[in-house]
Amino acid sequence: MLSSARPFFAALLLSLCPALQAAPVPASLLAEGWKHRIWLVYPPEKIKSDETFSEGPRVEAVKLSAAKGEVEPFLVVLRPEVPMRDVEVRLSALTGPEGSVIPAPKLPARHLGYIYVDEPSGTRIAQKMPFDTGTGLFPDPLLKGLASVRPAHNLQFWVPVEVPHNVPAGVYKGEVTLSCRKEGWMPPTFVSQVHVPVEVTVRNFALPQVSPLLNTSFYSTTQLSKEQLAALGRPLGQEFASHKQTPEPLLPSPELRIGPGPELTVDLSAWEKEAAYVLDEMHLPQVFLPVWGARSGNMQGLYFLWHYPSVTQQRWPAYPLPGLPGVFVCNKEGELTDEFKHLFGAYLRQVNALVERHGWTGRVLVSTMDEPYTGHISGEGREQDKPENNYRVIRSFVRLVREAGPALRTFCTANPVPELDGQIDQWCLRNLEAAASGRFPEPKGGGVLTLCDNYRTFIDYPMVAPRTLGWLCWKTGARGWLTFETMGDLSRAWQEPTLVYPQFKGGTVWGMGQLFYPEILGTGLVPSLRWEMMRKGAEDYEYLWVLKQRLDALPAAEQNELPVMQARTFLEHAAEGVAGVGSEIETSNGPARPNAQSQQIPQRLREEAAAWIERFPTSAR
Repeated sequence: MLSSARPFFAALLLSLCPALQAAPVPASLLAEGWKHRIWLVYPPEKIKSDETFSEGPRVEAVKLSAAKGEVEPFLVVLRPEVPMRDVEVRLSALTGPEGSVIPAPKLPARHLGYIYVDEPSGTRIAQKMPFDTGTGLFPDPLLKGLASVRPAHNLQFWVPVEVPHNVPAGVYKGEVTLSCRKEGWMPPTFVSQVHVPVEVTVRNFALPQVSPLLNTSFYSTTQLSKEQLAALGRPLGQEFASHKQTPEPLLPSPELRIGPGPELTVDLSAWEKEAAYVLDEMHLPQVFLPVWGARSGNMQGLYFLWHYPSVTQQRWPAYPLPGLPGVFVCNKEGELTDEFKHLFGAYLRQVNALVERHGWTGRVLVSTMDEPYTGHISGEGREQDKPENNYRVIRSFVRLVREAGPALRTFCTANPVPELDGQIDQWCLRNLEAAASGRFPEPKGGGVLTLCDNYRTFIDYPMVAPRTLGWLCWKTGARGWLTFETMGDLSRAWQEPTLVYPQFKGGTVWGMGQLFYPEILGTGLVPSLRWEMMRKGAEDYEYLWVLKQRLDALPAAEQNELPVMQARTFLEHAAEGVAGVGSEIETSNGPARPNAQSQQIPQRLREEAAAWIERFPTSAR
């Protein structure tokens, strides 16, 4: 029976994909009043400002399901025939079994701002983009405060239901309220508040508190003012952690001091406090050790060693300290200098003691070199920027880390290569070619695999695009993804959130490296829809992971039973209908593979995964 299960499953997905990709966004009518209608879009899809959508049947309530510990969003869309002002949407508390409560959000729901896209992502790039693109006013920023809308346009509200880990399973009921200003020119019968019931079915299982995904999102501290860095602080770490992303860098950085000798002492107290917050309180799986920075006092941990031969002129620390201009990192033979080993080794030993004291062994990463297999150097020395020279420097550096910081783990943004066998504990693959249409091979020298795919988070892509990252990891066997930048040009994010490639004849992509916007007034940040959908992808992965844990825990005598084998077949092939391999266009020569263009497919597969999980309850074993 299993031999015929896969073709049927694949045929089902193929039959769904064209219909879901071509159909308009489905919406259900929630309520209507004088010259306006209110719609539900669940699962959420991306709707442009003036776009009409497919009108489904009227529904009397918002109904959704979620696991414990999940954040499940829906869209409320107001489309009026007249201007409407001071519009707000609030979600109430939801009451469930025996009076248990899902608390109401402290703030009203955010409304969606729009970014005008005047040419599709991928323009002047020869290879086809992995998702549908377009032009017009695309929703992306998630804005606070009251909103207004003009006739024949969509005012959209992002309403997330945050289910705590500790609530009992069952149906929870509350309401969502849309209110607006009642203007003097409106009829006396105009109703300025609309209440719609909300029902959330909380599943009888929870997503893991410590995610099995090793996700990291980088942000440039140089894009933020001192005032912004001071104001964001802990809230920024909380924002990243709540979206299952390690914040990189983790600030404040350790404070380095130089004494006679020179001897290095490190004040780790401030960094230790933040590391304890994200690792122990927010349950992130890992952080990076700050190692490098151009601004005095701020260091990051993702990018460190320069390519050879530039690394022979690199000094550490990056910024001068009193009594120390910085020591050279490496000599012309690609070996670390004695001065660097002395100073940086002292840094590693002090951090290692802290890590062991907290029980964080294996959860603090030390970066090596960014993309050592590519050419980073231009002009003089370019001919020496060869992989073999870069690998030699990395091996020399890893020897120091293993000796001085045995509780730490090494990281490299590269595909595994024989020259680095046994040197790297976490690989971050820069293209997906090694996976072909299946899984990545296990590194011969060991190490965990993560990936970097920059071509799934563009503004003019459909809503599902960032969500496919979780499915891509499941499909390929990667344990998470790296977002190389989230605030790439923050000061211009509202003006023109585009990245233009010189090597693609000015190829344009919208939103690469830019997942946040600055607040118009104030020092805060505005998240994007794409940032929210990355979290949904992580949660989808966790559904599949929980199911696998349940199946693996079954007794050996039950492993060959038909339901177990069917569930494993589902796990093996579910991602095929969502994530195609090969979208990292910068470093891949192959064509873009098909990806789901609608939320309908991953949403249905998530529901199927939940049904399988509940079929194998842990309490019964």
